[in-house]
Amino acid sequence: MSVALFETPQPLMVPGYTGYVPQYRYRIGETFGKTTHKIMLDPHIQLAERLVLSDRSSDNYQVARPTENDVDIVQSRFRYGDPLYQHPVIPGYEGFLPRLRGQFGQRYTASAAAALSGFELQQRREREARQQLWRTQQLQDNAAEPRHLLDRMVQANQWKMPLYMVRPEMTGVIRHVCAPEAAVPPARNALSPYFADPNDPDKYFVLGYTGHVPFGMARYGQSSQALTRSALSDFTHHYRRRQSTEWAPVGVVQPDPPLLLSPAEIYHKHVGLLPRYNGHLPGAKFRYGNTYGNDSRDGKRWLRGDFTT
Repeated sequence: MSVALFETPQPLMVPGYTGYVPQYRYRIGETFGKTTHKIMLDPHIQLAERLVLSDRSSDNYQVARPTENDVDIVQSRFRYGDPLYQHPVIPGYEGFLPRLRGQFGQRYTASAAAALSGFELQQRREREARQQLWRTQQLQDNAAEPRHLLDRMVQANQWKMPLYMVRPEMTGVIRHVCAPEAAVPPARNALSPYFADPNDPDKYFVLGYTGHVPFGMARYGQSSQALTRSALSDFTHHYRRRQSTEWAPVGVVQPDPPLLLSPAEIYHKHVGLLPRYNGHLPGAKFRYGNTYGNDSRDGKRWLRGDFTT
């Protein structure tokens, strides 16, 4: 039995090809290779004159990476001094290479050469732009002779280099005259309407605010701005009143300890013991509700018959 019986005749699309195949969606019952083979030979189907993938077997086409142009551009960096980057860049180099992140699908040396070539071309364009700017300034200052018509047009231009940045409304004013400007008040975006002063004109919620409005349930018949301003003013007044009364810290008055403490005395009358004291404290097991420091103050009171906590 011949092997040709098991092979799909040429031409065909390789299975896995995800491109467009005309009339493929209307043909069923055969493999992808046989279906595309019949489609490519069908004279009633309009196909492209050339294949999608060009045949490179006849013209001996080869691509060398990196290209000679990239290598020449990288090597030309020696004209501007001792370059940091040279060709070839050894694979495994962990330093920084400009524009290397945009190179994919090549060996490291080829990618580095292409990246350095693009970087050098960009540097050349920037040097040419700076040179052209310097040439324009020299021509306008009459420090250089015009060589052609473009240079004479640059000299006759009313806009002199270097140009200064001017606001659009001040283009008609001489650049050396300072125009008076009104002071711009600082932005108040960080000030919350909840805690703003009741006399603040911005103490309200904008129309369309869907959040909670404190003290706003019992208000109606007003505009959104007036309603939220009144509700926020009541909230601020209520908040400040509770802050000054209910939330005020409680002061505890205690007698001052004596200036001198006897080191030989364990239970001091005005000073408690340190926490985690492992010694005996009379009556400590029967008391609760205080910190250890407050409970151990005057520790001998239990022995004197004082059972208060």
